[in-house]
Amino acid sequence: SSKRKGRILLTIPEIEAACRNSQPIPEADAVYARVKLPLSIRLYPLGFPMDLCTNSAEVLEAATESWGAMRCLVETKPIQVRVCVLEGTSTGCPPTPVCRVQQHLFCFVADSENYGVSDMERGLSSLWLTQETLKHRRYLRFFFLECGAICLIATRLATGVHAACVSRNGVGVLLCGDSGAGKTTLSYACAKAGWTYVTDDGSFVVHGREDLLVTGNSSQVRFRPESKTLFPEIDGRDPLQRGEKGKPSIEINDADLGGITRAQSATVQYLVFLNRREGENMPLRRYSKQVVREFLRQGRFSPPEMLPLHYATIDRILEAEVLELRYRDLDWAIEQLETLVETEKP
Repeated sequence: SSKRKGRILLTIPEIEAACRNSQPIPEADAVYARVKLPLSIRLYPLGFPMDLCTNSAEVLEAATESWGAMRCLVETKPIQVRVCVLEGTSTGCPPTPVCRVQQHLFCFVADSENYGVSDMERGLSSLWLTQETLKHRRYLRFFFLECGAICLIATRLATGVHAACVSRNGVGVLLCGDSGAGKTTLSYACAKAGWTYVTDDGSFVVHGREDLLVTGNSSQVRFRPESKTLFPEIDGRDPLQRGEKGKPSIEINDADLGGITRAQSATVQYLVFLNRREGENMPLRRYSKQVVREFLRQGRFSPPEMLPLHYATIDRILEAEVLELRYRDLDWAIEQLETLVETEKP
């Protein structure tokens, strides 16, 4: 039957009839175990080598949008991302995927036709998507391509930190804090004031180095909608749902970032925890490394055998100077940071 397309197993009577009539028996592949993925590309998400294989040119285009501007930062064994696109029956944009982890397997499932599994031990992500899903490019990139790649990087090759990163005169600063602490607004304001911008939210400390080399996505800034009162250039832009789902954000991408200096990485010497809860400006002061350690350790989902590496990386991060910045005024906060990085240590 033409509807079988080599997927459904034949019954014994069907096989008997085919043998009697000397007809070829199609190779059955009920679970697409031998599906061909003839298209491939090597990209460098966050500076790490990745080999992507797929049967869809649209997937290659979407992946290039995410990482085409990034160059190799660390020579590691390439992670593997395999994306199979099938015709499917669903319509519209799928729901936000649900994520679950067991041992070395990270699963993210939107529905019965759109899902992915990442083997954090082997460095392999396998994604299954429909043609309909490809029509929603932001969703495809954010929830599937970027999730499949970053999951492997953040468990095998680097330790992710919920922080922005900027640098000045070669001195990198991580801007940490809870959601809403102002990481994006302060990092962007620093960039407008002449700092080098690395990332506004996700910073990744590269494993296997003596220094604290941090990499991130310097090609975009994602603001909360209320930030338009701070930066006239984003006023008038409509908020977009992140990946067409989730919380709304206003995005500025490559084409609109021409006025600031950007870099794919920075060597970090300071961690600054942002505090806007108190509603007042206070000079930088030392902050509890115990609190920082617990803050950075929470939410880790790496396989048990990999967790010691992440915890050791966090302890290495804490060898840097850790400070708290309480502020309400952006210009004042920038002045505090500039004084910090321009003052020689005794």
